[in-house]
Amino acid sequence: MRKQLNVMMIGIVTIAMTACGSSTGVRKHNVGLQFGTYTTAKNGRLEILEALFLPRAYASVSSLKFCFKRLRFKKADDVTADPAISEDNIDFAIGEVIVSNASTSLGQIRLPEGEYRRVEFDLEDSCGTGNSIQLVNTNGTYATNQRVTIKFSGVFTADSDGVLNLGVQSILTQLNTYSGVGTLKDSAEAASGILSN
Repeated sequence: MRKQLNVMMIGIVTIAMTACGSSTGVRKHNVGLQFGTYTTAKNGRLEILEALFLPRAYASVSSLKFCFKRLRFKKADDVTADPAISEDNIDFAIGEVIVSNASTSLGQIRLPEGEYRRVEFDLEDSCGTGNSIQLVNTNGTYATNQRVTIKFSGVFTADSDGVLNLGVQSILTQLNTYSGVGTLKDSAEAASGILSN
């Protein structure tokens, strides 16, 4: 009887220790993601005069739609050979989002605690529109169905619930000037946004 009691006590202690061990994992926080505000206006004196007198030559984005598939948070500037199968992917199929210059809320995720240096979004043709990006600027209307990865660099510390603001100004500045020369994918990936708490 005593032997059975000892075996049973060992079993209970083992289960308790296993349960405690599994609850001491990495803490996660609710993080809201949003694109920050941006302007499509150029701000140099000559460019302002150009806009007043030659408005057609003054390219700016009037409509921008992204089709989101997944995202990755990087703690260092490591590069994955194939981002589509990276182990730190977070499915983020929020569908098509119209990017607004007054900031755009993208939704919320659960993010493991830590300091992150880069965020990458994969845009893919998975929204039923046939496009990963749709762009209208003064130069014309453009779209692509290629997988496009837009990147944001900086430092973001996930140590409590909060909001991650993604600065898109440099990406929009790049897309302002797109005129169909080269691919829309290359143009969108040529600029990097900024991430910050």
